[in-house]
Amino acid sequence: MKILARMGIVASALIITSATFAADLPAKKQAPAAMPMAAPRVFSWNGVYGGFNGGFGSGNFTSNGRSAFGNPSGGLIGFTGGYNYQMPNNWVVGIEGDIDMGNIKASGTGSSELRYMNTFRGRLGYATDRILPYVTAGYAGGTTHDDIGSTTDNYHNGWTAGAGIEMAITDSWSIKGEGLYVRLEDKSYSSGVTSGADLGIARIGLNYRF
Repeated sequence: MKILARMGIVASALIITSATFAADLPAKKQAPAAMPMAAPRVFSWNGVYGGFNGGFGSGNFTSNGRSAFGNPSGGLIGFTGGYNYQMPNNWVVGIEGDIDMGNIKASGTGSSELRYMNTFRGRLGYATDRILPYVTAGYAGGTTHDDIGSTTDNYHNGWTAGAGIEMAITDSWSIKGEGLYVRLEDKSYSSGVTSGADLGIARIGLNYRF
């Protein structure tokens, strides 16, 4: 009986010693969960914008205005405004309008100068993040100051079509370059001259997205 009692005491001591030793061991901690990576933010072309544009135009007066006035060329500068909607598949549709002051002019036996030009166009583009190539077409109109025996101002209705590319340089500002073909209708003058205009316009722009 004494032997059994001693064995029990020894076993109890071993159990206590083992428990104490285990408590002193460093605890195994679970590795921290990896932080989820934030998806890169994709730029959106949605919204209203406005800005400035400027460029150069040249071409021909039409009908017998070509022989009376020659071939016009000159600069233009003005304001732009529009709205874009970017679809989930990255196609961008929008409308854009502008009004420019110009001095696209020429002279022969008479003279003619395109002093104002305005357009109202649709745009269709495909966005690759901050780059937006697009095509555009719509209404164009212009006021010419003409001197052919008498001086008069005429407003010409017309149309325009072209293409361009726009690039966002910040979340709010973008720059663009575009080329437009502009066809302005013929007008008749008391001198017997009839003239409109076929013009190629190259311009750049700076827009702010609101």
